[in-house]
Amino acid sequence: MFHPAQSRANGDMNGSCGRLLVLRGVVTTARQQMQSFRIDRQSGYGRINVTPELWLRDEEGKEHRFQGDMFETARPGHEVAVISRPGSGKPLAFANFTTGVVHDGDALTISTSVGSTIISTLGLSVLLALPGALVWAALLDTIGLGDQALTATGFQVYAIVLIGCVYVGLRIWSKSYGKRTKALRDEIDRLLASEIASATRT
Repeated sequence: MFHPAQSRANGDMNGSCGRLLVLRGVVTTARQQMQSFRIDRQSGYGRINVTPELWLRDEEGKEHRFQGDMFETARPGHEVAVISRPGSGKPLAFANFTTGVVHDGDALTISTSVGSTIISTLGLSVLLALPGALVWAALLDTIGLGDQALTATGFQVYAIVLIGCVYVGLRIWSKSYGKRTKALRDEIDRLLASEIASATRT
C-alpha cells in the first residue's frame, strides 16, 4: 500500500485539510514546454531551456495546468494529486498515486547545510556591504569612534561583524525553516493518507 511518508522523492476529488488544499485527478497531458532558446554566436551551438508541463483533469472534468520540475515523471493516465495552499497557485508537493512517489516543491527543498549557508552568507554579505557600511559608520560615530570607520582596521572589524551577523541570522532562519517544512510535510502526508483511505472506501 502506498505510504507517502515512506515514498518521498526530493469522496470528493478536491479536498482540503487544515492549511492545505489537494487537487486530485488524472493526467491528460505531460510534456516538456520550451521556455527559451539561445544560440552561442561563436560556437554556433544552441541551448534550449524546457520546463515540464502537466495537465490534470479532476472528476468534474475541469482541466488544470501546472509547470515545474516535480512533474517530469508524470505520464498520461496516472492518478495524481497536487498539494498547495488555498489561494495560491504554486504547488507545494506532487503525489503520483500510480507510481507511489511524493515529490516536494521548491519551497520544501531549500538546502540548509553548512556549505549552503556559508555560500549564502558570502553572497548576502556582498549585497549588504554598502548599506551596512553606512550603518557601521553611524554606529561608531555615536560612540565617538567615527574616525576609525574609514581605517583599514575599521574595515576589517566591520567585515568580520557583518559576515558573522549574516551567518548567525541565516542559521537561525534555517532552524525555523526546518521546523516549518517538517510540519508541512507531516500535514501533506496526513492529507494524502486521508485521500488514499477515502478512495479505498469508495
